[in-house]
Amino acid sequence: MSEPSEGVNLNDLEVALRGLRPRPETLDREVLMYRAGRASARGWGWPLATLVSTALALGLSVALSIRPAPATAYVDVKSPQSDAVISSPSPPFTEDAEFGAWLRYIHLQEKVSLNGLDGLPPSFEAEEIPSSVDSLLQSMQ
Repeated sequence: MSEPSEGVNLNDLEVALRGLRPRPETLDREVLMYRAGRASARGWGWPLATLVSTALALGLSVALSIRPAPATAYVDVKSPQSDAVISSPSPPFTEDAEFGAWLRYIHLQEKVSLNGLDGLPPSFEAEEIPSSVDSLLQSMQ
């Protein structure tokens, strides 16, 4: 329930508001948007930057398309001299019963990888192929 004192104050406010008259509209929305669009397009900065970057891209693409192919150069490389002394990284050759065959194999492999077929010893010849399993086993002992 409302009190009568509040009702009196509201009646005075209503009377004051009724006495006000609305102003005529001075702000036209369409004119405002038109003027804002015109103001944003006044500068030449962005159109000029767009024009320069487009011209640069076209110029670079034309330069790339008319550029001649790179020349191919062939270089003759001489093989290293076979009589050159190359130190071997393997340990010195020893004749231990356990490691003898393995070390000979590693040593021969390093010589061949460094010098090619010239690294094979001059006395290296293919042995005869054994005719049977027994002769193969006896040749391995």
